[in-house]
Amino acid sequence: MRYILLSFLAGITIVINMMLNGNLAKREGMINGVIINYLMGIISSIILCGIMMESMPSFLNIKSIPLPYFIGGFIGVLTTYMSNIIVPRVPAVYIVILRFIGQILTSAIIDYIYLDIFSKGKMIGGVIFLIGLIINAKVDNKYELGNLKLT
Repeated sequence: MRYILLSFLAGITIVINMMLNGNLAKREGMINGVIINYLMGIISSIILCGIMMESMPSFLNIKSIPLPYFIGGFIGVLTTYMSNIIVPRVPAVYIVILRFIGQILTSAIIDYIYLDIFSKGKMIGGVIFLIGLIINAKVDNKYELGNLKLT
């Protein structure tokens, strides 16, 4: 139960983080927004490492980590940059749903590649979510266009 609650809270913090970073980028510029975000991440990591010093492995162990695992940091920066571009242009609910669909479909592909498990349910669920989002966006767009014509 604890991990379900933590997963739920992680989802909340992701959305809050995305919106804060998007607004920061709008105010300070795209690159500055990413730099400020990751500078704060470094400071937070240093503080957290200081608190957890006794449970941390030696920095010498870093040499044994395969190079592809370091790509995660680059992907994090890329994700923040992309979010900063889309946040001012797309409603938050669409961003969250699109990210969710991307996560479902990507996890299904990863499960197939690494675990040889193909999940029709995940693929069908992702496609249904996507179709529902497209229909909802068209309805929202029609409603907004109708309001624009009346005013």
